[in-house]
Amino acid sequence: MDGTGQPSYVADLEIRDGRIGPIGRQSGRSSRVIDADGLVVAPGFIDLHTHYDAQLMFEPTASPASWHGVTTVVTGNCGFSLAPSKPADRDWLLYLLARVEGMSPAALAAGVTFGGGSMGQYLEHLKGGIGVNVVPLVGHSAVRRLVMGADASTRPATDDEIVAMQAVLDRALAEGGFGFSTSQLDVHADHEGNAVPSNVAAPEELVALAEVLAGHPGTVMEIAPRSSLPGYTDVDRQMLFDMARVSNAPLNVNMIDWFPGFTEGWEVNLAAAEAANREGLRILPMFRANPQDFFFCLADTFIFDDVPSVRDALVLPPGRREAALRDPEARRTMREELATVRRSVNFDWERVRVGTIADEANRGDEGRSITSLAGERGVHPFDAVLDIALADNLRTVFRIDRSQGPAHTELLKRLVRHPLLMAGSSDGGAHLQTFCGADYPTQMLMNLVPDPLSLEEAVHKLSGQPAAMLNLTDRGVIRPGAVADLVLFDPERLGSGATYFLDDFPTGASRLVHQPTGYVAVIVGGQPLLRDGKPTGDLPGQVLTR
Repeated sequence: MDGTGQPSYVADLEIRDGRIGPIGRQSGRSSRVIDADGLVVAPGFIDLHTHYDAQLMFEPTASPASWHGVTTVVTGNCGFSLAPSKPADRDWLLYLLARVEGMSPAALAAGVTFGGGSMGQYLEHLKGGIGVNVVPLVGHSAVRRLVMGADASTRPATDDEIVAMQAVLDRALAEGGFGFSTSQLDVHADHEGNAVPSNVAAPEELVALAEVLAGHPGTVMEIAPRSSLPGYTDVDRQMLFDMARVSNAPLNVNMIDWFPGFTEGWEVNLAAAEAANREGLRILPMFRANPQDFFFCLADTFIFDDVPSVRDALVLPPGRREAALRDPEARRTMREELATVRRSVNFDWERVRVGTIADEANRGDEGRSITSLAGERGVHPFDAVLDIALADNLRTVFRIDRSQGPAHTELLKRLVRHPLLMAGSSDGGAHLQTFCGADYPTQMLMNLVPDPLSLEEAVHKLSGQPAAMLNLTDRGVIRPGAVADLVLFDPERLGSGATYFLDDFPTGASRLVHQPTGYVAVIVGGQPLLRDGKPTGDLPGQVLTR
C-alpha cells in the first residue's frame, strides 16, 4: 500500500542506501531479505501531534508510538519546546512541560541531557541518538520566555518585544526549526500557578510571529485556539485566517470533535476550515482517531489527590499503604469523601472497568465493569476496586470509559472522510499516568476499516496525507527514490492489546502504554528499528529538514 490511497498490489521491494529502489519482481540477491508474504507493506506512519521533545533523550525510539508503526514524530506542539532557551530557563521549561503535559519532573530532570540553548544546538544534540525521525516545531512559550523572562507568563508583549520574538523565531527556523506552534487553552497553567506564556499573547502577537514563516518556505504551524470547545469566536476565527494568510503555510489546528457539554462547537470550527479553504488558505484541523479513555493504577496515580483519605493512603510506603487500604474504618472515610469532595475526575462507577491485571492467575475479571463485580460481591464499587488491586499488588490498570455513544461514532466516521481533516491528536509522550494516545494508528486501522475507510485510505491518512502537509516530498509514500520509512503488519492480527504501566523512565517513573499485536517490522531510513515488537538496537532516526 503505497500511501497514496490507490489500490494495493503485490510486489517485491528493494532498499538501497536507505531509499526505495526497484519495485516489482526481484532477483533475491539482496544481503538481507524480509519475507512479507501475507503482510501489508506501508509507508511509516507520521504522528503530527506529540510531546516527545524530552523523552527522546532517554528513550530514543519514541515508544509506544514506534510500536504502532510511527516512524516520524512532530515535536514542540502546543507552544512547548525546550529550545530556543537560556540555560538558566532550561529547568523552568522542563517543569512547564511536566506540569501541562503530565510528566514526571524528577524523570525529566534526570533524563534530559540538553542544557538549554538555540534551536540549532538542541537539534544537534538529538542527531545520531534517535530511533525515529523528528520534525521539530518552535514553541511560542519558549520564544516568549527567552525574550520576556518571567513577564512572559503575566502580561501582553510590547511592540519592541514582539519584534524581538520575531527575530528569535526567524533564527530558530533558519537553524532547522520546521515551523511554529502555539496554544491558548485556558486549561493550561504552569507549575507556578500562572497561565502558560502563549496564553497571555494577544492575537496581534500570534499573527506577527506567523508572518515570520513567509520567509522560510516549507514551514508549518500548529495551534490549539482558546475557543476550540464551544466553537471559534469571531476573534479566534479571524486570528486563524490572518495567521494562515501572512505565513503562506499550512496551519494544523488541534482539534475538531464532539466534546461532552460542547456538542456543536465542531460545526463552527469545521465551517471555518472550509471557508478558509475557499479563500485559498490552508487551515487543516485534526480529528481524534483513538478512544480518549482514562486509565489509573493504584500503585501510581494522582486522580484521587483531591480526596484526602485516599491520597494519604496511597502515598504511604509499601506495607503500610496496603494495610491502610484494607482497614474497614479507613475505607468508610474514603467512601464518604469520594461522595462529598469535588474530584478532578468525575467518577461514574458505571464507566469504570477492569483493564489489565498483572497477575495471570486473576485475569478472569479483565474487561468487566466495576459495578457488576461490586454487585456480585455485595460491596461498594470503590471497595471492589481496592480488593481487585490489592490482590494484584496494586498493579491492576483500571479503565474509565469515556465513549459518547453511537451518535459520536457516526460523527467520527463522517469526520475521518473529510478531505481537510488530519488523523492525530495522540499527544504522544504526554499525560503518562492517565492516557496514552500513541496507539491511534492501530485504533484507526482496527475501528475505521472497512467502514468508513478502505485499508488503503486509512494508510494514506496515516502516511501520505500528513507527509503532504509537512512538505515531506520523499516520505509518506512508497515509490522509487523515496526514503525507506516502512511498516510491515499483519492486518489479521492487528490489535491494541494489553494496557499497563511500564516503570522504565529515569528515577523509576512509570508511564501508561498500549502493547500492540500484528506489527512485524518498523523500518526507518532502510534500517529496522523494531522486529516483531523488539528493538533492534539501531538508531537510524533523522532530524528532518525542509
